[in-house]
Amino acid sequence: MNSKSLVNRIFILSLFLVSFLFFGGAVKYFQISSFNNNGTGIISLTYSAKTEEVKSSNYLIGNLPFVQDKINEYFNSDVTKVTKALVYKDKTDTTLTSVNVELSISNLNKLQDAKAFNDVEARWLKSDTGMVFSWLFKPAHAKTNSISIYQIKVVFEGDIRSTSGVLKGKEADWYVPIEKMDPRGAYFVATINSDGTTQNTFSGSGKENDGAKNNVSGNNKESGEKKAITDPKTEEKKPGGCGLFAFEFPVILLGGLLMNFKRLKKNKKLI
Repeated sequence: MNSKSLVNRIFILSLFLVSFLFFGGAVKYFQISSFNNNGTGIISLTYSAKTEEVKSSNYLIGNLPFVQDKINEYFNSDVTKVTKALVYKDKTDTTLTSVNVELSISNLNKLQDAKAFNDVEARWLKSDTGMVFSWLFKPAHAKTNSISIYQIKVVFEGDIRSTSGVLKGKEADWYVPIEKMDPRGAYFVATINSDGTTQNTFSGSGKENDGAKNNVSGNNKESGEKKAITDPKTEEKKPGGCGLFAFEFPVILLGGLLMNFKRLKKNKKLI
């Protein structure tokens, strides 16, 4: 293979890499959950993707629907019930279509019965040290749903004894960009000081439900469906996220490659 052919192949491969960095992994996934000591509770999740991709995928990216009838189909099951669903254009980025779904859950151990959680293993089990919460997004979940980032917040009725996440009182947080995800999946675990006895603090309806969301989001006094969900722009500023560098790096890389490519061509003419 001659040097010109090699340079051309490297250049084309680099362009592909830059395109992947810009457009690969299109769905951002944010989830806020509140669980009672017996494993019942509320799950509120928000996911967003480019509107063009949503339309080209017929409003269904993997197991994540972007239209009302599909939301009911994919999130309702014998143990889950959709209590609120909203499809809307993100005010901070009009090129995005976002979905906020809130559902009540009666048995976390059977979450996989819902089609939207087909690639999720969730458990609520009793141990010698308390009730153990575990949640695993399998690699297939990230791949099928084109996930670029997971951000998970869970608040518990009981005190948290230990957790693999960031501890904030009775709340545990996890933040996993897809490029940093373990090959075995995104795994979250916490042990709660409880014997499983509950007062059903998080009922999944009415004022108690609003209170649960306020506990997670920091007692935000503003109300409304869109205000209750996590703002993706705000959360991306946290340490560990890609931030603006995710967009600057591909541009810098492409610029450097172009300069090197021109230099190699100039040197060849001089030889």
